[in-house]
Amino acid sequence: MKTLFGWLLTFGCLIAAHAQAFGVVDYNRIINESTFVKNNLERLQALETRYRGVLQTLQENIILTNEERQELTNLLLANNLNDAQRKRVEELTQTARQRAGELQQLRQKPQPTETEKAALERFTQMEAIGREALQTLGQQLFQQLEQQVQKSRDEVEKAVREAVAAVAKEKKLTVVFNAQMVFYAENDITSEVIKRLDERK
Repeated sequence: MKTLFGWLLTFGCLIAAHAQAFGVVDYNRIINESTFVKNNLERLQALETRYRGVLQTLQENIILTNEERQELTNLLLANNLNDAQRKRVEELTQTARQRAGELQQLRQKPQPTETEKAALERFTQMEAIGREALQTLGQQLFQQLEQQVQKSRDEVEKAVREAVAAVAKEKKLTVVFNAQMVFYAENDITSEVIKRLDERK
């Protein structure tokens, strides 16, 4: 009987010891409060805003040749344009606006000359090709943004796991649960994890 009692006492002590080795972390708090996570989100939002701006500019300057459109697209997607590049953007957009104005005038002419008919056809074709190219570019940019979102999500999850593991090792915790699955726990390491995440560069 003493042996059984001793075994039960030892087992109870082991359970108590293991209970102290459990921790919890509030994942939602980490996502909402961590500067590291917020910076990742802001970077994605800035990228989306930039892509929308590129598409808007191309939409407003649709009548360009394929070469001009590609050049303008590359310039709009580039970082930190120099003076010459900014000037080139202005030249391309002015050209597109000028052609759009000419196209509008040509469409309003009741009896255009042969030269005007040729110009009308050329500009109309450029406009149609431009709209198709814009749709294709929009799909490409959307796919790139989706890839960046997934990449950022993976990076955040990896960083959170690493931060949780580091804090858990310091506190000698063997298991860390998501706080959403636990009603009560004394070893909540969420604040320490957020601090560890925000120390990352």
